[in-house]
Amino acid sequence: MGLPNTQIPRDKLPECWSDDVRMNALFAPFRIKTANPESWDMKMKFWSEMVRQYCRHRTDPVISAADIKFAFQRKGRTPACIDIVIEEMYRNGELSPISKYLQILHNGPEGWAMWGARIAFKPAVLAVSTVLSLLPSRPQLDSDGLPKASIESTQRFILESAVKEQATQFLDNFPSGEQRLGTIDELMKITQWAGNRETLEILLGYLVSQGAAVKKGDVVKLAEPNKKAAAVTETDEALVKLTSAETRLEADMERLTKELNSADADARAALKLGNRLAAKNHLRRKHKISTRAQRCDAALENVRHLLHQMREVDSNAAIVDTYRTSSQAMKRTMKEGGLEEDSVFDTMDELKDVKESSPKQSDKKPIAVSEAADNGISIPKSTKPSKAWYPPPGDCLKPDTAWSESGVDASLKRLSEGFGELRMDQRLHPGQPLDVDFTTPPRHYVTDFQVRDHKRAPAGVWLYNHEDTSAELAPSTEYISTESPGKTGSSFLMAPGEGRRKQEPWHTDEEKTIEDLETRLNRLRGFNM
Repeated sequence: MGLPNTQIPRDKLPECWSDDVRMNALFAPFRIKTANPESWDMKMKFWSEMVRQYCRHRTDPVISAADIKFAFQRKGRTPACIDIVIEEMYRNGELSPISKYLQILHNGPEGWAMWGARIAFKPAVLAVSTVLSLLPSRPQLDSDGLPKASIESTQRFILESAVKEQATQFLDNFPSGEQRLGTIDELMKITQWAGNRETLEILLGYLVSQGAAVKKGDVVKLAEPNKKAAAVTETDEALVKLTSAETRLEADMERLTKELNSADADARAALKLGNRLAAKNHLRRKHKISTRAQRCDAALENVRHLLHQMREVDSNAAIVDTYRTSSQAMKRTMKEGGLEEDSVFDTMDELKDVKESSPKQSDKKPIAVSEAADNGISIPKSTKPSKAWYPPPGDCLKPDTAWSESGVDASLKRLSEGFGELRMDQRLHPGQPLDVDFTTPPRHYVTDFQVRDHKRAPAGVWLYNHEDTSAELAPSTEYISTESPGKTGSSFLMAPGEGRRKQEPWHTDEEKTIEDLETRLNRLRGFNM
């Protein structure tokens, strides 16, 4: 076990604490320093460190000589040298008056300096007496010839090192997600402060002196760790007032709810006892409390709505500021990369001028393959000329399979009679080889009629494609497709006496089967099936 009054654990005590001979010498009063300065310095160092540990483990920077004597009792003895230790620490600047940081908190950082200035401008006698009372003079000697302290045992001081350490811990351990803004009471509630209000005010005063906190009126604004606090604005003051009003209204609402339940219980109890007059009185009281509760609830709802709007404004402002910063960064990056608007437009205009001034494809001279290869010039691909859908009659009307003799005679006979043939071309596009079956019986047309923009073939054979088939195409019909086969919306010029009729798309024909569609798909893929 350590010292219960100091809250210092046993393992933190010095090793000599269990040595009676050593501790008797340390508990004894100070001798004259000039007699044995090494022993005097060693005792002063020992008790100074014990005072620091006392403040550190109690998390309270306020001390007095009487408190130290009571805390470090050992076997019924109290250290008789503590008064001199406290006085020496005060003289060295380790201790400060307790009013220092309280004045800084309530009067600003200049409060402590103004307090010292007022002392300087007082009459000489009053100033000397004030300074002597706060800055103790040299220790006097008592009746036994030992040094005597000039301070009171109950006079309280602040340990500077403990204030700095505890204030930093308070700022770092502030609950995340909570607003670092409010009155001192609200900050105590948010942080669940276990000490007294005076100690917290001392820590806040130190933070104000370091710029880590700002106080305006009753509002205290804390900064993030390792940052400076911003000034308290009117919005901050309004937010604190609304928060205080919300807390107060919530407490009133809780109290009114308890009173309402109590009045209701009293009315029910009086009614059970048969005392109708008392029950009516309790009900009247309940009605009044209910009316007040409704007003309080409406006010609380309004306050919460205002708080929500104010917090949304801060959030939206932060988002807009982020957008502004990102936009500026993007503009700066584009400017550094040469992607300004004027530069881009100039480049596009120059590219357009280059295209317009470049020679046309027809004006270019052909380049020999060997010469281009030697010069490292890539030969541009020439535009492939479009092929006619139907080749010349001399090329396309030559069947791959030999006609039968009877078939030739029959064809010549039909030609002599003035009839021609219509044969089915199975190709899907002009690039494929001619696919005409000359072995099957053809369809016929009268050779006296001419198809528009076409001449009758010498062999008397005309080709048509899938898209040209329709119910109107009958024997002795002359026609022409104005569009390439395979396209929808083809228009035809029918035989004399007939009008123009629009061909329906092939995929709308209900008689088409899945096998036909599959055959078309294979032909599109280049398979001659």
